[in-house]
Amino acid sequence: MGTLDALVRDLRRFEQRREVMTQLRAEIRKPLPVVRRSVRARALAILPRRGGLNVWASKTRVTAVIKVSGRAARVGLKGGRGSADGRSDIRRLDAGRVRAPSWGRRGRGSWHTQSVPSGFFTQPVSDAAVWRAACVAALDAAVDTIRRG
Repeated sequence: MGTLDALVRDLRRFEQRREVMTQLRAEIRKPLPVVRRSVRARALAILPRRGGLNVWASKTRVTAVIKVSGRAARVGLKGGRGSADGRSDIRRLDAGRVRAPSWGRRGRGSWHTQSVPSGFFTQPVSDAAVWRAACVAALDAAVDTIRRG
């Protein structure tokens, strides 16, 4: 966490901060395909096949979130899934709960919540040592660039 704090502190006074941030974002996003593949494989392996929930969840978009503003900085991974009406709840699905229509009825009050195996997103993301190492290396390189001037 010290590297991230140092980056935030030193970035404000650095003239080429835009170039440093562009390079930082590019370096952090490089290992994302590995993380995406592991999320996809985990979803296909543990979520129910019947009805296609595992295939649907395996198409979750995984993006890197890099925010540096004021005194705060944040680097993380975010998962999302576009749907026709924008009602996808990936966070709840990852927690092991999914809403499904009862007997094919999709009207109001005809839905129920069922349990599914949890952790299709958080487990592979937390095990992504490649991504974590790339973040630390990119932050160290950015701080070195700023300190060298």
